[in-house]
This record gives sequence, C-alpha cells and structure tokens, in this order.
Amino acid sequence: MSGKKIKYPIHKMGKYTGYDEYEDGSIEVAPRYYGKIENAMLQEAAVDALLKSVTEQCRNLLIPVMEARRRFWKDVTEDYSFDPNKYSYAYDSVRRVVTKVLKEAPE
Repeated sequence: MSGKKIKYPIHKMGKYTGYDEYEDGSIEVAPRYYGKIENAMLQEAAVDALLKSVTEQCRNLLIPVMEARRRFWKDVTEDYSFDPNKYSYAYDSVRRVVTKVLKEAPE
C-alpha cells in the first residue's frame, strides 16, 4: 500500500489567519502575529541592555563605597581594640556612635 507523499509546507487556516505547517510540526505564523512578538522581543532586549548597563555602572560606583566602609571598620577596630570575634558592631549615623552586641556562642 503506497500512500501519497505529503508535500511540506502545508498551508492551513486558523480561526483568523492562514499559516504554514512544516514536517517537524513547526509553523510559520502570519505577519499580524510575528510583528507583535518581534516588537516585544526588541523591547525586551532594549530593557535587558539598559538593566545590564545600569547594573555595571552601579557596581563601579559601589566599589569605592565598599572599600571606604571596609577601611572605616578596619581603622576603628584597630584604634579602639574592638573584638570582632566576640562582638558585632554597628554604626549609628544619627548619634555618630558604634554600638556592640555580644555574639552568641556557636552550639
């Protein structure tokens, strides 16, 4: 029994538009749809690029900030003989004081 070979793509009709179906099951959508998705994908890529740029810039701005914080804690720990193994320290910028809290011993 020899059947008729199907020739792809097969043109089909949806509810509103036609489309082509290929042998692997993929379909080529109508222009009314691919224009919408391609526009959305371009907008998404633009937002992703902007977010990446802002993130990189913020990271670059934070590097010296984090270094200044590290230097501050290193200097006051050394100057005031803080014990970071025994206490946790926090800086209160309103009162300009460092507070300490006894760390709990590990169980």
